[in-house]
Amino acid sequence: MLHGEPFLLVAGEIHNSGSSTPTAIERSFDAATRLGVDTVLAPIAWESIEPEEGLFEFALVDILVDAARVRGLHLIPLWFGTWKNGMSTYTPIWVKGNSERFPRIINSAGLVLESVTPFSDAARDADARAFAALMRHLASIDDGETVLMVQVENEVGVLSDARDRSSLAEDHWNKPVPSDVAAAISAAQNGRLADSYERGGRSTSAGWPALLADEADEAFMAAAYARYIETVARAGRAEFDVPMFVNAWVDANASNDGGDSQLALAGGARPGDYPSGGPLRHTAAIWRHLAPSLDFLAPDLYFGSFDAVADAYRAIDGVLFIPEMQCNRTGVEQMFRAVGELGAIGAAPFAFDLMSEEDDSYREVQDAFALLRSLSMLLGRHPNAELCGFTLTNEEPSRLLFGDMLEVTSKHMSEIFPSSQNGVGCVARVGSNEYFIVGRGFAIRPLDGAGGRGAWAAVEELERDGEAFVAQRRLNGDEIGGGEWIRLPILNQGQSELFPIRQNLQLSGVLRVTTYTASAAPGRAAARISEAR
Repeated sequence: MLHGEPFLLVAGEIHNSGSSTPTAIERSFDAATRLGVDTVLAPIAWESIEPEEGLFEFALVDILVDAARVRGLHLIPLWFGTWKNGMSTYTPIWVKGNSERFPRIINSAGLVLESVTPFSDAARDADARAFAALMRHLASIDDGETVLMVQVENEVGVLSDARDRSSLAEDHWNKPVPSDVAAAISAAQNGRLADSYERGGRSTSAGWPALLADEADEAFMAAAYARYIETVARAGRAEFDVPMFVNAWVDANASNDGGDSQLALAGGARPGDYPSGGPLRHTAAIWRHLAPSLDFLAPDLYFGSFDAVADAYRAIDGVLFIPEMQCNRTGVEQMFRAVGELGAIGAAPFAFDLMSEEDDSYREVQDAFALLRSLSMLLGRHPNAELCGFTLTNEEPSRLLFGDMLEVTSKHMSEIFPSSQNGVGCVARVGSNEYFIVGRGFAIRPLDGAGGRGAWAAVEELERDGEAFVAQRRLNGDEIGGGEWIRLPILNQGQSELFPIRQNLQLSGVLRVTTYTASAAPGRAAARISEAR
């Protein structure tokens, strides 16, 4: 909620170094303005605010917040504290250079990783002090609408092994499973941890291996990371009470995740291939019990089954936000699915600031941001709207929406106007016969909900002008298929070489429509179509 209205985050995450200097910040936020992002996810590195222990410098943070504010953008800081992608490379040099005070993770091969162990109280307390100082400063300069949320750490977990083998970790490993961890797992209704706990006899005094078998290593690390981050998040939230979340480098264990890529960042089936102990689907029960200061867990989604993983994360907290995803045509389709079908509060393509106008996907990504910002504005004005999103593929070229009241398809006139792209869109139902249609690459027609045809009472093409919509054209006749089909062409759709009459192929991608059936006259609805909403 922003200013008392539902707010859809039309977000993007800048690249790791995109907020590392004043010059980089200006370039990244200029890119956000050009592409149409309204909310920027931007890293703040521990090393940048506390170069010497106890000496805090916030000049770069001030520039970051000001860069968002002067452009009318919102900001989600990403705290790169003890960990980023499982490693500790964003810690200050006084942490990096003192492994005795801030011990590292050791794997089963005896290799000391460049990753601080989550069993280090000294590291935890230092991180918590730094994060609290950052949040205190953000609270002092925020205007109440620039900083919306904060991500605490980034993709935590152990790489190259399922758990930490350092002496600190071994001390904890050799003790019984803590009662709060056992309670968290016991409360889980299903999943891998719950199954292992059941097989282990649900003991209250067993050790990790006896109680959780093959899941023990990862559950052990999940508990350690969750406790550590709870301390950090709680310290920060005491200074600035905004929503907080953690993100996950997700695994690919679920059978419906799709084929694994050989790339490490595609996940992997074994803990250590992905960061073991992170806020994953199968460790969520531990995280939610031990880290109550976090509002939700969020998946970074690049590979595998986008829908299956996203839906699983939404089920954890009732909230879905995707802080990292592909920044290309695939990402465009996934943004619409996340918002329209999966109920996401936002989805953020990663490294949008590295795009140039020469990139193949530049205009499509830019157009998707524009369409979603229109959708966000619509939802703000119609908070009770019923939303339905879709991606039309060769396997599923058509869909019925709202109880058979609308049909969308990518096949209408496809022989004359062929396209290799999937159709994407969202439809917001704001009344019994009134809809807003947002998207490209599909045709849509009204039905009567009982297998019969409906018709368009009025169709208006809208464009966003600041905080208002302006009616560009009222469409009728051939433009709406004689009252039946409306086509929203793909971006840059060319004229047909088979059809001799030129077509209107430059629609804004945002329509406001009313429908009627022969048994229900449109009445005054059509007369109200030009009213600015």
